[in-house]
Amino acid sequence: MKIVFLGTGTSVGIPMIGCACPVCTSENPRNRRRRASLYVQAAGRHIVVDTPPDFREQVLAYGVARVDAVLFTHSHADHVFGFDDIRRFNTIQGDRIPAYGAPGTIADLRRIFDYVREEPATPGLFRPRIAFVEIAGPFRLGGVEIRPLPVTHGTKPTLGYLFRAEGRSAGYVPDCHEMPDEIVSALQGVDVMILNALRHRPHGTHLTVADSLRLLERIGAERSYLVHMCHDLEHEETARSLPESVAVSYDGLVLEW
Repeated sequence: MKIVFLGTGTSVGIPMIGCACPVCTSENPRNRRRRASLYVQAAGRHIVVDTPPDFREQVLAYGVARVDAVLFTHSHADHVFGFDDIRRFNTIQGDRIPAYGAPGTIADLRRIFDYVREEPATPGLFRPRIAFVEIAGPFRLGGVEIRPLPVTHGTKPTLGYLFRAEGRSAGYVPDCHEMPDEIVSALQGVDVMILNALRHRPHGTHLTVADSLRLLERIGAERSYLVHMCHDLEHEETARSLPESVAVSYDGLVLEW
């Protein structure tokens, strides 16, 4: 299994427009965070989780050459507004690409991107060709088993995902404020766990660093990574404050095991 962190920031990205704080003006490239997105390669499948506004830039920066499926966590702007750039992969691959999400998320995608087509492409028009799939439970993409993980994040129906393939596993929950006990149980013992940690101060729809660490201790992954971080968290300083089994993710980080 191989994972590439395409983006690790919160909705406004880092640096934040109009901000001159030490993180936003840092020369450390690990403090530059595009909006959150993940690229998972396993059992011969290439899966993108979320298409943020930075998606085109992420694909070019990290060499994403194929997309077999797109999984959406929810329909907030910072997770979907790069969806149109999937059309380039339609052209490269010569086929439709399935897009998975909760029913409410799929409904929002159909409304926002009302020009997206499921039927064969019209000659001369380059629009995303998508097979929309409403998630009703666990499913498979070839040899990859995927379990949706419903969590609480504001009012939008929001999912994380648990991936299993060839004896390896990874959990990804980039937007969460509360995680039900049954989801914690489903994630216990995964090889890699990726969980949001917005900042230290409380927030109405996101986990704090302390909240995230408490959940990660219960999940007990071999390795864990914080993601979806705002400019309150300086990379090196935050990394030094974490337990040995937990790390701060950064754009372009590659995990392979």
